[in-house]
Amino acid sequence: MTEVDSLHRHTKKRLIILSLVIALFLDLIPFPQPLAGWLPAFTAMMTLYWSLHRPQNIGIGMAFVLGLLIDVGIGTPFGQHALGLMAAVYLIEQNRHQMLGYSYAYQALTIFGCLMLMTLILVVVHFFSTHQFSGWNLFVSPFISALLWPLLSKFMLYLAYSRRL
Repeated sequence: MTEVDSLHRHTKKRLIILSLVIALFLDLIPFPQPLAGWLPAFTAMMTLYWSLHRPQNIGIGMAFVLGLLIDVGIGTPFGQHALGLMAAVYLIEQNRHQMLGYSYAYQALTIFGCLMLMTLILVVVHFFSTHQFSGWNLFVSPFISALLWPLLSKFMLYLAYSRRL
């Protein structure tokens, strides 16, 4: 067991819920369309983070619920984000033990792959529901999210460590 595992083992559920609620609110803020594609997927990143470090609390079921909340909040076809987020969390759950041994750079690459899969699912579902391609700007968000992954991990470790003292 690593020090990170022992820190997250004592993380209170309030911190998990609060971080997911804040991420959900950040995703629901309406931004202009050109800027919206450049923003990271806050809820997806936080869900993947907690499914990596606390899989007993955040799993595929919670990913489904959070995806439905995003769909309702931004008015996309019902289940679109839920399907994408569930697929990403499934990949994290299958590779969890390997990922915990990786450096932040390799974790960011894995997160990039999961978020790219989620984005591809969103684009395919959007195409089948509207018969229009949603644009290439959606594919920028996984890059930005992967670049921010080490910062998110360090910040959440800081919060877990400060709560423990």
